[in-house]
Amino acid sequence: MKKIILLTICALFTITLQAQKSFFEALEANGENAIYEGFTDISPNGGGTCKFARSLPKVKVSILRIGGGIPVGFVGKPVSKDWGEIGETELSDYGRMDSYPHTMNMKHTYTKEGYVIVDDIIFVLDKIPDGGLPSVNNITKVYALVKNDETTTKKKKKGGFLGKMKQKLNSAGLSPTHKYLKSVNLVEKFTNYVKAMQAKQNAHTLTAKNKSDMVKIKAARNAGDAEIKRYNDSIKATPEYKDLQRRIKQNEENYQGAKARNKVTLRNNTGNTIYIGKSGSRNQGTRIDSGSTATWSCDTDAYLQIVTKSGGSYNYSTTTNKVYSSNSGCGSTIAIN
Repeated sequence: MKKIILLTICALFTITLQAQKSFFEALEANGENAIYEGFTDISPNGGGTCKFARSLPKVKVSILRIGGGIPVGFVGKPVSKDWGEIGETELSDYGRMDSYPHTMNMKHTYTKEGYVIVDDIIFVLDKIPDGGLPSVNNITKVYALVKNDETTTKKKKKGGFLGKMKQKLNSAGLSPTHKYLKSVNLVEKFTNYVKAMQAKQNAHTLTAKNKSDMVKIKAARNAGDAEIKRYNDSIKATPEYKDLQRRIKQNEENYQGAKARNKVTLRNNTGNTIYIGKSGSRNQGTRIDSGSTATWSCDTDAYLQIVTKSGGSYNYSTTTNKVYSSNSGCGSTIAIN
């Protein structure tokens, strides 16, 4: 009897692994250009469920593929806003899958931000550690496949009291998708998925096709870099780009020239550290160490300052000993001996 029970448990575990959808399998099952509704400012609501204080723009999600239909990433474009895009791709400098073909997550290897997709829910994490597993504690946003979405049905004119009440409820975030997410034990769903996918990855042996696909993904990434370089080089070779760079350089030279003409350099040859300030000033002036220089406004007289100590503080008073006269050395260096 014990043997039969053990075999049954093993069989159920195997079925669970096989049934668990990977990152791209989940996206495919949800449909190309499927619409997801997002929420953030997440807090526990008991029993593994969560509350969401703020909504995010709905996004239309599509899978990014290379030749042969090999998935390399995804992108979620906002449906009606000009912000809120999500996504990651292997063809970028830092976007990477954790494994192939049984991908559990994708992340940006520099920022560590990433995505996990479990059935009809996209989890956004602020950190997926290198060599580690995604943690439910790092989830910052959640997107769910839209339930009874009005954007996919014919819009009806809402009027009267009931229509206004429905608009008010929707504006409060109580959409069908919001209600669905609040009812799901997200902690259990996420945790079980990570465990199942880890086991599925560990049990998988790469096939010849898997290895071939991985080579193609790397080649596509490198080709993307080369294409970007070719494009940038072609732009830099145009007369318009060269003229733009010439004008940028000329403007910088003009700016630096004007800046130099408005300043004078004061060199301290006294053998001691000195302070210089404006006439009558009692604030700490410009310090110039012995043998060093400092820039000074060309159109302003400069005077030596006397520094005295009173208790634990220093006092600065400007003398009548002028070391530079306004507009007498613009753009040049004046020695203070």
